[in-house]
Amino acid sequence: MQRDIAALDTRLLLAFDALMTARNVTQAAARLGLTQQGLSGQIARLRTLFGDPLFVRGGAGVAPTPRAEALQPLVRLALASLAGLIEAPRFDPARFSGVVTLAASDYAMALLLPPLLKQLQIQAPGLRLAVRPVSALSFADDMRDGAADLALTVPQFTPPGLSSRPIFEERYQGAVRHDHPLAAGPVTLDGFCAYPHLLVAPNRGDFHGPTDDALAAAGRSRHIAIAVPSFSVVAAMLEATDLVAVLPSKLLGQTRRKLHVFETPVPVQGFALNAYWPDRLDADPMQRWFRDFSFAALAA
Repeated sequence: MQRDIAALDTRLLLAFDALMTARNVTQAAARLGLTQQGLSGQIARLRTLFGDPLFVRGGAGVAPTPRAEALQPLVRLALASLAGLIEAPRFDPARFSGVVTLAASDYAMALLLPPLLKQLQIQAPGLRLAVRPVSALSFADDMRDGAADLALTVPQFTPPGLSSRPIFEERYQGAVRHDHPLAAGPVTLDGFCAYPHLLVAPNRGDFHGPTDDALAAAGRSRHIAIAVPSFSVVAAMLEATDLVAVLPSKLLGQTRRKLHVFETPVPVQGFALNAYWPDRLDADPMQRWFRDFSFAALAA
């Protein structure tokens, strides 16, 4: 059986199908782009393979034997199956039912999930989105092992060997409650350093951030009174205290809290938000659709 299968190549099946359709060697050869001699050679191989004449002379062409008639639907099914192997599958988001796993930083969750989910409910109502935090410690394993299909995070967390696409560049601004003393006028470096600060440190839980690097370059420092793991609590804490926070400007732009936003007295280096995914998902139709959809939704 293995030897017989090895002897069967796609060209023989195509030759058989063409001759069954045309019932004429000249016409079948032209359809295949072969000479009559070339097609005759393939017919000879088919006869040996199946142990049957398959085609005999009859009228103006050839007539199939009963064995050939029985083989025709099987051959066409085999050719259709082979064509399906190389044809790129189509993805219909409206009919899809399944789960996509998105790994995102706390910042990306707060800023980007609302517009993304709104559009998903319209275009792919059967798609369920599983969102998990980005972990600097397990990011490489998550991407390799399939625990995450797509990640939205900063380049500092990402291992090499991933496909990527930039989303946008972000900058920092300061924020205090609306009736904070710093809200009364231009924020000086002395005033900025005089009040206690809040720092968002999702993964490290330490008391040092980009603002501290900027202050150190200017020969100054600040007192960080509290470090929190999430942006979700920041606005409420600022409203209730004299705390100062330096936060991503796009996140400040979407908050409905009454916060006073100001430019920091020293320039603080911003960051890039990128999308990352494993190379093995690069050509998958569903994953490609979800990435393109996500990028369009985030851009809008």
